[in-house]
Amino acid sequence: MIYLQNKDLNAYTLERLLDESVADFEQARDELEEHRITEVKSMISKYYDVENIFSKTSPVRHPHIIKILAKMVGYDMKRRTGRKAGESNEKDLEWAERELDKMHRGIIKFDDLPAKPVESTGTTASKMLYGNLKNPNFYI
Repeated sequence: MIYLQNKDLNAYTLERLLDESVADFEQARDELEEHRITEVKSMISKYYDVENIFSKTSPVRHPHIIKILAKMVGYDMKRRTGRKAGESNEKDLEWAERELDKMHRGIIKFDDLPAKPVESTGTTASKMLYGNLKNPNFYI
């Protein structure tokens, strides 16, 4: 597994369903997780340093992102069994997608996640200055 651990998936999904869903294809869990991580990266990259968060050597394991990923990957794995995912599982997926949307729009911000590095473009003189336009001499 890339970011999640087995205990994370077991916390939000029945272990029996997880075992059945990967019994025939061991790499399924990793591939499903990789696809969902790509989705999460694209949604939160506006505010957070996603390369640092999902680093292969030392990822930043944040509880909220773990919960979102566990619910999304768990839903995908349950769908692999060929059974109907169930209303509670669909609600879990909807919750995870809503949380990602809130993070994408900046409604939810976490100070303990690494922020996206600020790229300095230009000098301070190139930034727009604001002033009082009612002043006939246009003094700032």
